[in-house]
Amino acid sequence: MTQDSEELDRLEEREGESEEERLLRLFRNRADLKKAFADLQKALRLAEERLASQEAATRRAEERFHAIEQLLAQPGTGYTALVYFHLRALWRSCHDRLQAISDELRGRQEERQRREDLMRFNQEKQRQLAALDQQLAQAKDEVDDRLGKRSAARAEFERAQGLSAYFQRRELGEMLQQREGELDAARLRLAELQDRRTAVNAEPWPEFSGLDTATKREINLTVIAAAQELYLVFSTDELARKARDANVNTIEEMRYGSEDECKVLIGKIRQAVATLGPSRPRPEDIESRAREITEDAQFRNPRETVPMASSVARIDMLVRSVEGKGPRRIPLEINVLQDEYWDIYDVFIP
Repeated sequence: MTQDSEELDRLEEREGESEEERLLRLFRNRADLKKAFADLQKALRLAEERLASQEAATRRAEERFHAIEQLLAQPGTGYTALVYFHLRALWRSCHDRLQAISDELRGRQEERQRREDLMRFNQEKQRQLAALDQQLAQAKDEVDDRLGKRSAARAEFERAQGLSAYFQRRELGEMLQQREGELDAARLRLAELQDRRTAVNAEPWPEFSGLDTATKREINLTVIAAAQELYLVFSTDELARKARDANVNTIEEMRYGSEDECKVLIGKIRQAVATLGPSRPRPEDIESRAREITEDAQFRNPRETVPMASSVARIDMLVRSVEGKGPRRIPLEINVLQDEYWDIYDVFIP
């Protein structure tokens, strides 16, 4: 078919349309075009907003970079900037240590809970299969019994011959129908039980439903204990407080003294960061502190997994007695939740 003939066919189809059909088609096309245009306008506005936001973020980053560049270039503030970034590195290292503790506890608890869920699932499955096996055995016995009764009724029906057995044969026929119905019902019951057993046996393992509230609370309270221990580890020379100040303030607002003082502080920070690892804070210290926190922790409602900051408002520091009587507790009014030490809320399990 040539192009001219195709055009001619299309013209004939259009001429065959009524005026009303053409109008309806035009209105539908117009509505579709308006909707598509509105969608494009909306997408364009969103793209413009994202572009403006990204440009603003880029400008802020450039301004911050230039400010840092100027600080580093000046002898009086260069070492201040170095101390500032070392303190922020200390803060991030402590945050990463908290995250590692939380991840380890979460993985351990999830594995334990998965094993318990699987054990309960298997126990329930075996209980159902055992009950079904018992019902199947009874159903098979019932089928065999009714099969025997049906065979006996059929044999008796076939023996009843002749005119004298006419009325007896009628009764025996009704009995045979009854026995066949009972046998069919027993076989149907057996098939249903077999299908149910197959379905129960084929049930897949349950999907993990997630940690329960009590377990989440336990992990979060341990994270709080670890955060308090980290504060105590870096309380010397007030490194923990200085790291928090560096985290919440801009570099232009911070001052750390002379060049020599900054060098000494940088050395202390480097030495402190180097001590962090899986064995610090000590796991036994974290566990002991977590037990103490658990006794005092209060939650706003039964669904909350993070305690109220007011219920963990201090850190009990153990100090050896100079008189040799044993350690004594000194309460420090440091609230790691309220002050959000080590960005602790990013570590919690909600």
